[in-house]
Amino acid sequence: MNINALTRADSDREIILIWLGDKSRTTQVSYRSIVSQFLLFVAQPLSDVALEDLQLLHRRLQLTDQPHTVANKIRAIKSLFSFCVKVGYLQVNVGSFIKCPKVKDKLAERVLSADECKKLIGATRNHRARAFLSLMYACELRVSEVCNLTWNDLQPHLDGGKATIFRKGALTRVVLVPQSVWGQLMALPRSSNAVFVSRTGRPLERTMVFKIVKQCAIRAGVSEKASCHWLRHSHASHAIEGGCNLRLLQQSLGHSKLETTERYLHISPEAGSSQFIDI
Repeated sequence: MNINALTRADSDREIILIWLGDKSRTTQVSYRSIVSQFLLFVAQPLSDVALEDLQLLHRRLQLTDQPHTVANKIRAIKSLFSFCVKVGYLQVNVGSFIKCPKVKDKLAERVLSADECKKLIGATRNHRARAFLSLMYACELRVSEVCNLTWNDLQPHLDGGKATIFRKGALTRVVLVPQSVWGQLMALPRSSNAVFVSRTGRPLERTMVFKIVKQCAIRAGVSEKASCHWLRHSHASHAIEGGCNLRLLQQSLGHSKLETTERYLHISPEAGSSQFIDI
């Protein structure tokens, strides 16, 4: 092991666990699966992986997976090798020699109109589900952030309230909760410290929320592909259309880079060269 290493990890299993340590639960699950498949494919330690191994993997993925999935898997593997070199576990970042494939940006296809968002939320069949989806859309929250929300995270503010949002691996942020949504939250029963609970009294699971959204999408007559994250994308797009500036939106969304927030500018551009063409 490198005497200047920042880690005492002496096995691939240990370094992978350390690499995953500061990532969100969702990312951990996804990356762990990707890396397991990768190690099974190369069938050798990380220190013995060569560029041609990654090139073969890339070609195999292109035959079996969708372009977006290929990009996610390559991105995860590159991240692992970069981390290993950064902390001194490996000497060479072989992942830096393979490019992450570019894919079509389909963000615009995952944005509902304001009316569709209202229809989706209106298709819920109980107060808990309606409050959950209303909070997710109104406050641009991720499903995991709402599932993990506790009553201690909520504080009244003016006519509505504010929520302190903690997400592993990211900065804690505070979002304002509109009066209408705050009223829905305050009407929920307080059987535990978790704001949203299942019938058994345990914090609501993400999988249950996914099912609720799919069922509501069908009943509302909106895209059957609609997901929890579509509400977050829709909020960002609608906020920009309403005049929200990028810095404020970046803070509300919890993006570490402004470039990530700027993607929403391209969904509904206010100006384009086509305005100057007479046809």
